[in-house]
Amino acid sequence: MSTLPRSPSTAFVVNWRCAFYSLAFLVCLMAAMATGVPEEPPTKETMTFLTKSPADADGRRRIKIKATLYMPRGHSLPIAAVVIAPSSGGVEEEREIYYANELARMGIGTLIVDSFTSRGFTTSLYDQSAFTEWDMELDAFAALERLAGDKRFRSDRIAIMGVSKGGTVAMNTALSIRREWAGMQTDKFAAHIAISPDCTWITQNPGNTGAPVLFMLAELDDQTPPKPCLQQADRMRQARNTRIETRVYEGAHHAWEELGASPEYDRRVENYSKCRVWVEDSGEMFSANTGEPIPEADWHGWARKNCMTLGATCCGGTSTLKAAATRDVIAFLRKHGF
Repeated sequence: MSTLPRSPSTAFVVNWRCAFYSLAFLVCLMAAMATGVPEEPPTKETMTFLTKSPADADGRRRIKIKATLYMPRGHSLPIAAVVIAPSSGGVEEEREIYYANELARMGIGTLIVDSFTSRGFTTSLYDQSAFTEWDMELDAFAALERLAGDKRFRSDRIAIMGVSKGGTVAMNTALSIRREWAGMQTDKFAAHIAISPDCTWITQNPGNTGAPVLFMLAELDDQTPPKPCLQQADRMRQARNTRIETRVYEGAHHAWEELGASPEYDRRVENYSKCRVWVEDSGEMFSANTGEPIPEADWHGWARKNCMTLGATCCGGTSTLKAAATRDVIAFLRKHGF
């Protein structure tokens, strides 16, 4: 079957259209490659390891920690990685799992450390003495050592991030004295992203590893307010770390990752925002207001009597805010070689 020959003008139009769509396809392909977006969702892998034994362990029982590794597809190994420490609400879809998937889309391996169910808990919102940030820091250091020994990952490009209680862990693991307490000699996190951390119970010594730290704070946070964290950021800068950054998100409440038409107020949540405590290099704790010593074995009882309140506002975030904050996370990591 024969066809009529195209006129020169028709051939030009056809060729122009082919060139246009080919160029458009090429641009889209290059954009996808530039952002590191894989065609398939990440693979998930269960990991277990023993929590880090602190320098003064004295026979302390080491807990077996469960974690989930999110691995991006289609990227040459080794790759960078991020450890995610959970918030007081435990591992949740809209927060820890959300960030793991977003980072995997950028070609970064992500390990969510489940400090809660590993110890038989689902939350510590209503009793922060169930286990402390220190326990979670030991978990995070153990996760760092686990990933640093895995040839799939660049040992010099492992970061840590977390929200609220996990944000405190992300901040504390940069502090030299806390690394010393944990017996960390060599491996260190290459970057720290502390989202809404508690900056009221602080080590007196602000010396740190010098790794970049990003504080992501909510303007209207009445549980972990931004002001003490801005002060902590300044203290860490004064300790010769020029790579400390802060972001304060206007109109945001605690846990902005949880979207909603309006913020929620929970009357049962333990709130330490009025506490001010210094922790000495020896581990001894003192009230920053009165100087009185705080019993290490019953710090929770002291807080209940002196500064802890009940009730806090959370959530009510918008998709626009969440997307903007996510871009800040990714930009910070990219800036520092992830």
